[in-house]
Amino acid sequence: MLDYKIQQYNKEIKRLDRALRKFERLDNKDSSVFFEEFKKGRLRDNMDFIEWASLYQMRSNLIEKKVELEGKN
Repeated sequence: MLDYKIQQYNKEIKRLDRALRKFERLDNKDSSVFFEEFKKGRLRDNMDFIEWASLYQMRSNLIEKKVELEGKN
């Protein structure tokens, strides 16, 4: 069961990676760099940036959950 959940997390992480790459190409910036700037308030609040930040946070959360499950495996 854990292996199945890990596989599901991997699929979702890959989907989020694809979405993040679109933003990275448009802004010519790595998502981790963008997110730090966004958190510090260095960027304006527009819908694209809010979506980008949300996708990045979702990916980060999934990676944390996946690592936790892998530790139990």
